[in-house]
Amino acid sequence: MLPFVKHVLFGTPYQQYGQIEDPQAFANDPLAWSRPLVRYYSGEFSMAAVQVNRDMEDQSQVEVGFDALFVGIYDGHKGDATAIYLKDHIFRELIRLIKENNNNMNKNIMTQVVDQMEKGFMESAGRNVFVSSGCLICFIRRGTLYAANVGDSRAVLGSMKGVGKLKRLVVKQIVKDHNLDHREVQSAIRDLQPDFRDIDYNINFRTCMMIAEKGLIETTRCIGYAYLKEEINESESFEIPSWERVPGNFTRPLLTSQPHVYSRILSDSDKFIIFGSSGFWKGISNEDAAKVVNTSPREGIAERLATLVLQKGAKLGRRTYSQLIGLPKSDQISGSDTRRENYFLFRSAYHLDTTVVVVYLDNNRANRAGMMLEMNSYRGCDDGFQQSEFTNFYSNANA
Repeated sequence: MLPFVKHVLFGTPYQQYGQIEDPQAFANDPLAWSRPLVRYYSGEFSMAAVQVNRDMEDQSQVEVGFDALFVGIYDGHKGDATAIYLKDHIFRELIRLIKENNNNMNKNIMTQVVDQMEKGFMESAGRNVFVSSGCLICFIRRGTLYAANVGDSRAVLGSMKGVGKLKRLVVKQIVKDHNLDHREVQSAIRDLQPDFRDIDYNINFRTCMMIAEKGLIETTRCIGYAYLKEEINESESFEIPSWERVPGNFTRPLLTSQPHVYSRILSDSDKFIIFGSSGFWKGISNEDAAKVVNTSPREGIAERLATLVLQKGAKLGRRTYSQLIGLPKSDQISGSDTRRENYFLFRSAYHLDTTVVVVYLDNNRANRAGMMLEMNSYRGCDDGFQQSEFTNFYSNANA
């Protein structure tokens, strides 16, 4: 911990929210990883992740610039190929698009970079036609935030509104998620269907509901999964497995990669942002996660949130947390058959891959005074770091 960092607990009175059974258990979990607090130009951030399946399908990154920060969470499904592709390419492409736009950022660039990732992965996917990933990205520069989301990861903003003793925590989910459980997502599927006499306009809606029940995918938007976006021709060398076959024919692509994009000028009342993969948000609500961040010390905050999610998964599965972390990771990938006889002997029966990043939004002037920060790239589940692509972005004009 750096000596000049002052820990501030927003909100009064102070009361720690969310009790952990064994504060040391996370550190003893062989599948868990966390990074201590890292300083960026106007605050700090913390990361934590827990693996469940054969491959760590969640990928994440935080890129630190001179006056900017990038956060990306890529929630892989049925393997890690798409998520790794996003981690390796999306930030570099984003920087390229910003430079092409005279070093200016806007919401359209967020849409463009997601479109480029979809095209790039589809062209390089080869036989990975059943692999996909969500894509949650956030770019903050000079007090303005831009976010985009595809899939069911979430970014939640915590702000303190009011004066003096009347201050209260306000929680806002800044990008929509596209889980099929949401009624508005189901309605959107219905609205997109053609209404002709010779076409059953409900066929795609029914098919989407059936693929969710079958466990093929839980969202209507993702990067990849070519099988549900375009016609795949079978041959003697390539056959669609029975468990991947969509029940019934569909008249248009069932999935899209269209992101929901959001922008905001940050104010002094905005205090932190919680980024999480779907596995994280399945175990905790937006409000509860924000209360934990608002009432807990900063050190180890991402680890604390991940621990609470695992505790809940253990409790729902009628196990203790200590019993849970003693279970091995699954030898399968996500989306595998849950009816296996030994299913409950693996971690995947109790929670999903879980990734959480907490970014604190401090006062820029107070924290930047006299500080020289290295422009580093921090990748999830990697204890080291490397030089960020931000170093190729900054010029005399930018600085």
